[in-house]
Amino acid sequence: MAAPKTRILVLGGTGYIGGTILSELLHHQDQYDISALVRRADQAAKLDEVGAKSIRFESLGDINVIRAAAADHDIVVAAASARHESCAKACIEGLGERQRRTGNTVHYIHTSGASMIGDWPVSGERVDTSFHSDLKEDIFMMEKTFPESYSQVRAINQVVVHTGEREHVKTYIVIPPLIFGTGTGLFATSNSQVGSIVELSLAHQPRQAVVVGKGEGVWSRVSIVDVSHLFYLLVQAVGSASPPFGKEGYYFVENGSQSWMSISQKIGEVFKAKGIASTDEVAGITLKEAGDALYGGSEREAEAILASK
Repeated sequence: MAAPKTRILVLGGTGYIGGTILSELLHHQDQYDISALVRRADQAAKLDEVGAKSIRFESLGDINVIRAAAADHDIVVAAASARHESCAKACIEGLGERQRRTGNTVHYIHTSGASMIGDWPVSGERVDTSFHSDLKEDIFMMEKTFPESYSQVRAINQVVVHTGEREHVKTYIVIPPLIFGTGTGLFATSNSQVGSIVELSLAHQPRQAVVVGKGEGVWSRVSIVDVSHLFYLLVQAVGSASPPFGKEGYYFVENGSQSWMSISQKIGEVFKAKGIASTDEVAGITLKEAGDALYGGSEREAEAILASK
């Protein structure tokens, strides 16, 4: 008699990152039974068509549904939000229920973000030239003692680790930087920081490429397809090996780096070549302008996402 398949629950499967991860996992249905939380009936129908089980919920605040769904799976891949504490806790608590009920090892894979170690060069609040490595540093202690007063992303990471320890759930935190490329998901295939800069550039008067501040910040980058491959490799590893988890389970993913200015310069070149703008020059905009346009007036959010390093 064949062993039962590993049961995987995906959060964020209708989004850019989570959808591409889900698409990757669906290539391996011979190994896994895959479920995804969705809000709408049309999304559920689409997932059912491709062999994934859909579970309806209202929002990331639908804690009871999320906890119950997690309790029915061996692995939860969370790619819906790096900043929703109650959702992360519900996933881990549900997995903890499954561990106590079955005695099986259970796993929570959390999508974080590189803004957790970003600085604030435009506002001047904090400037840092350090490079961080998950191979050479204790990332858990680094983020716990980080000099900036507060980061919601780092705070959630700490909650993930501590809740996992309490619930006897192995946790893994994946930290992508700037993600680029077309996603392979069933729903959203684009939603990146590069897209946000394009949006700001199209709205600028006169129309031209823009950059927040001087664009001197440098971020690592990774393609969305490489991100999905990493998640699959991690899912494979937790089932057959023993990759670092908990306080040691931080995973940076990157393949190169670039400045914000270099991105805007490329946008400018494309705009001019396609007749979208009359110039390939890049115009500087303020944190306030970026925050008002994209982040509900939050200059801090604009700096973290589009100008930090």
